[in-house]
Amino acid sequence: MGSEAPISVLVVDDDAFVRRGMTDIFAATTDIVVVGSVSDGDEVPAAVAATRPHVVLMDLMMGRVGGLDATRTLMTMPEPPKVVAMTAMDVDDLVVEAVKAGAHSFLSKSEPPETYHQSVRAVAAGNTLFSEDSLRRIVRHSPSQRPTVALDSLTDREREVLAVMASGATNADIAQRLFMSETTVKSHLASVNHKLQVSNRVGAALMAFRGGLIA
Repeated sequence: MGSEAPISVLVVDDDAFVRRGMTDIFAATTDIVVVGSVSDGDEVPAAVAATRPHVVLMDLMMGRVGGLDATRTLMTMPEPPKVVAMTAMDVDDLVVEAVKAGAHSFLSKSEPPETYHQSVRAVAAGNTLFSEDSLRRIVRHSPSQRPTVALDSLTDREREVLAVMASGATNADIAQRLFMSETTVKSHLASVNHKLQVSNRVGAALMAFRGGLIA
């Protein structure tokens, strides 16, 4: 996102205090703006249609329609916004279900503001951002769908890129750490996804964890 177009965020949470807090968190930034907030999942489709946010901060546990169902609904829309799932509870199953529903990041409500800033910027830029802890939870609760021998098909450079990405790094982070352009990073990741027969970064990261590429 350029400076002329701030990243727009819709906040979805049934706690008015949280909605106000999230608005305050992003008020300190110049490149992220909260364009609206709603209190339940059943209000999300209309709010997204009205505000056209780049990112939706989605509480997973709400009174009428939870964030998982609301996320699934968003994923059926043309050009859906990116979703950052939020929860106050440390529940492994929620992490797994959020990924399945289409979330691009998963955050605890206790995370510091800087983590929320980083996550929103990352997913708005097209990255899928999960902490190593979240990925480990997903590995524990997701059955392996294909043999990890597929990792052997990767080149040494592709394995390096995958390892850094699986640690939660964005494309920009990978480029900086491995001294390559972001375009090259994207090319390597596309090749990794093709060789591992996965559709996104989370799937590739899971393969890296299952195959022992990440401790």
